[in-house]
Amino acid sequence: MKATRMCIVLLLFSLLVTMGFMVNDSQQIGRINFILGTRGDVKINRAGDSQWKYARLFSPVYDGDRLKTMRESRCEIKLQKKGVIRVGENADFTLCYHPTQKKSSSILRKGRFWASIKGLFSKRRFFIRTPTAVCAVRGTVYRIDADSTTKVCVYDGAVDVGPVWLATGDSTRAKQAVEVQKPMEVPGPTEVPGPFEVSLDQWIQIVAGYQIEVRADGKYYKSKIDKKRDEDDDWVKWNKMRDEGKY
Repeated sequence: MKATRMCIVLLLFSLLVTMGFMVNDSQQIGRINFILGTRGDVKINRAGDSQWKYARLFSPVYDGDRLKTMRESRCEIKLQKKGVIRVGENADFTLCYHPTQKKSSSILRKGRFWASIKGLFSKRRFFIRTPTAVCAVRGTVYRIDADSTTKVCVYDGAVDVGPVWLATGDSTRAKQAVEVQKPMEVPGPTEVPGPFEVSLDQWIQIVAGYQIEVRADGKYYKSKIDKKRDEDDDWVKWNKMRDEGKY
C-alpha cells in the first residue's frame, strides 16, 4: 500500500514538473547563442525573479527576461523561428514578445543593440522602447544606440520611429496615437532642414542607408549613414561578420 501511494505521489510530482516545463517552453522566445566576456559579464533576470543570475550559453530566453552586460562583453540571442538580436557592452535590455499579444514593447534602457530579423515579424510589429523614442519593425537589419539620445541606423528594410509616449501610454498625448494608423511615408532620401530643428510627434519611416537621432526633448535629425565612420565602428563590423557567418 505504501509503495502504491509513493508511486502515485511520484507520478503527480512528475506531472506537475512536466506541466511547469511546458508553460515555460511556451513562453520561450529563443536562446543565448553567443557570449563574449568572462563569467558574470552577462547577467539575466527572469520576469518575477528578484535575483540576477549569470547568463549561460545555450540557456533559454523567455518573455520578459532582462539582460545586463558589463564592460567589453556582448550577448547574442537566437530567436526561435529565425533571426538574431545582439546586445553590446554596458547595456540594459528587456526582451518582451508574446505572439498572442497585439503589442508588447521590449526596452533598451541604455547601450547598443543590433537586430537581424528579416522576414520574422510579417504580420505584427516588434517594438523596442528607449528613453527617448520607440521603434517598430517587421523584418529588417538595424541597430539602436541608446544613451542621452536614441540613434537608429537601418541597413536593410525599414524601421518606423516615433515619440516614446506612443509606447508608454503615460502621456495624455497617447490618445492621439489611436488616430495614427500608419507611419508617415517618406517619399525619398530627404533630410530634415537642419540638426535637431524638428520635433518627433508621429511615426516616421527610416529606410535602408539612413539613420535618425532623437534627443530627450523630442527633436530629431535624419541623415544618411556615414559609411566611412560606420565601417570603422568595431560594433558594426563585428555584427556584420556574425550575420555573414564569418565570426
